[in-house]
Amino acid sequence: MYASPATRTSPSCPADPIPDHVENGQFEISGLVKTGADERERGTRRAAPLRIDGRRGDWSDIDTLWPAGGLRDDDFEDRFIDDVIVDIGEGTDGWEFNGDSYAVELR
Repeated sequence: MYASPATRTSPSCPADPIPDHVENGQFEISGLVKTGADERERGTRRAAPLRIDGRRGDWSDIDTLWPAGGLRDDDFEDRFIDDVIVDIGEGTDGWEFNGDSYAVELR
């Protein structure tokens, strides 16, 4: 287990680095996902979850901000969407997440 900047006990204690199995993991995202004109609930019987290969994303900003305590939950979520998900969407119309709730599973 690793200590996130939000849960560590001392502000002077840096967070543990993000483990390799996270950055190299396969993420499955369930919830309302839109790309181009296609908007649908992913992770249902009708549509598979959005699958993201973490190895293809750009983790450099997250890796820099994480140990310094510069990422809170919302900041991490924004960086993950912009740097990991969107970066791998080359050639697509981009991804939008307009729903209220999402589940992200790391495999």
